[in-house]
Amino acid sequence: MEYMSTDSDNKEEIDLLLKHLNVSDVIDIMENFYPNGKLAVYEDSLITVCQETNQNEGCTESLLFHGREVSLLSCVRYGTEEDLLAFANQVSNTAKQITGQRRQESGILLNMPITPKNGRYQIDSDVLLFPWKLTYRNIGSDFIPRGAFGKVYLAQDRETKKRMACKLVPVEQFKPSDVEIQVRFRHENIAELYGAILWDETIHLFMEAGEGGSVMEKLESCGPMREFEIIWVTKHILKGLDFLHSKGVIHHDIKPSNIVFMSTKAVLVDFGLSVQMTDDTYYPKDLRGTEIYMSPEVILCRGHTTKADIYSMGATIIHMQTGSPPWVNRYPRTSYPSYLYIIHKQAPPLEDIAEDCSTSMRELLEAALERNPNHRLAAADLLKHDALHPPPEEQPRCQSLDSALFERKRLLTRKELELPENIADSSSCTGSLEESELLKRQRSLYIDLGALAGYFNIVRGPPTLEYD
Repeated sequence: MEYMSTDSDNKEEIDLLLKHLNVSDVIDIMENFYPNGKLAVYEDSLITVCQETNQNEGCTESLLFHGREVSLLSCVRYGTEEDLLAFANQVSNTAKQITGQRRQESGILLNMPITPKNGRYQIDSDVLLFPWKLTYRNIGSDFIPRGAFGKVYLAQDRETKKRMACKLVPVEQFKPSDVEIQVRFRHENIAELYGAILWDETIHLFMEAGEGGSVMEKLESCGPMREFEIIWVTKHILKGLDFLHSKGVIHHDIKPSNIVFMSTKAVLVDFGLSVQMTDDTYYPKDLRGTEIYMSPEVILCRGHTTKADIYSMGATIIHMQTGSPPWVNRYPRTSYPSYLYIIHKQAPPLEDIAEDCSTSMRELLEAALERNPNHRLAAADLLKHDALHPPPEEQPRCQSLDSALFERKRLLTRKELELPENIADSSSCTGSLEESELLKRQRSLYIDLGALAGYFNIVRGPPTLEYD
C-alpha cells in the first residue's frame, strides 16, 4: 500500500494499526451507532464533509504546485527567472528535509555559460572549482575570499571555458533574498547571476567573475588608492546604486569587500541583506549592514531610505583614501568593540578624510556623509558632482594602448599645425629632422608605457611635462 505525504513515523503507526485491526469489529460498532441505517440527523456533518471536500480540492491544486516544485529539485536545467526564484523558495522552505540527505544535484540556470548534461552538472567532470588566487600578491594556496555566509571559489565550465565566481552557501543559511535582487534587476554594475545549483547540503551560486578581486583585497595588498582610482570606482558604484534606488531597493551593505573589479568596470555583489521598499520609508526589525559603514538613521532603527546606501558609500570612499575604515584610527578596535554609539553621537566622520584629499572630493564626501538623510544627495546627484568630473589635465595620462596612440596622434597633429610655414616641410630643414627624431623617441616611449598601462589596467601616475 502506498501512502501520500506521510513521514516514516506515521507510516509505521498505520502499518501497525492495519495489522491488528479486526474489520468485523468495526462493522459491529457502526451498526450500534446507526441501528436504523438513517443518517438524516447528521446533515450538519454532511455539510462539514462537503466543506472538507472543497478543501481537499484546494489541497489537490497545492499538491500539483508541490509536484512542480519537486521537479525543480530533481535535476539541473535551464529555466526562467520565475523558475529560479521558485527553486530558491523551495530550497529555503525544505532546508530541514534536505539536511542529512544525499541527493542528485539540482538547480536552475539562466545563461548559456553553464552547460548541464542530461540533467546533471557535476564538480570536476563538468565544472572545475578552485581557490581564488589573486595575481598581484602571494597569499598562499589555501586563500579563499569569504562572504557573510559562504566561501567564494573561481569556477570554470569545462565545455565553454567560461570563468565564473561560485559562492557556496550552506542550505540552512540560504535565503531567497540571496538571489532575488540579482535575478530581478539587471545592470552593468551589478554582478550578473548565471544560476543556482544544490549539491548535497550546499547552494552554489554561479555569477559574473570579478577576477580583479575586491576593493578590500586591493587595499590590503596595495594600500590606499589614489584619487583618480577612487573616482573611477565611485562612478561605477553610484551608477549601480542609482539603478537600484530607482527600483526602491536598498543594498544595506555597501563596503569595500562588496565592490569587485571586472576587466573594465566595478560591480556590486552580495545582496543577502537587500530589501525592496514598498513605501517611502523602510522600517527594519533588526540592524542590517556592517556597523562601521552604517548611517546614523540605520543604527536608530526608526526607519530609513535608500539614502542609507549613500552614507555607506561615503564611508567606503574614506576607507579607499586612507586604507582604514572611518573611526578606527581615532577609536582603535581593541578599545571599542562596537562603534554603534560612536556613530550615533559623532557622525559624520569628517575628521577621517585623507589629508591630501582634493577640495572637490572633500565636498562630495561632506554631501554623501550628511547626517540628515533628507539633506543628503542622491546617487543621481552625486554622479553630476564636479569631484567625479575633474579637468583632463588632472586625469591619468592614458589607460590603454589605443587611447595612448590616439592622444599622441592628436598632440602631433596640433604641433604640426602650429609650425611656421617656412619649416612646415620637415624634409627642408635639418633642425626639423632632429625634432622629428626626438618626437619619434618620445612616441616610442609613450606607446610602450601605454601598452603597459593597458595590460595591467593600472596607471602609474598623472601626466608630467616629461612626456608632453
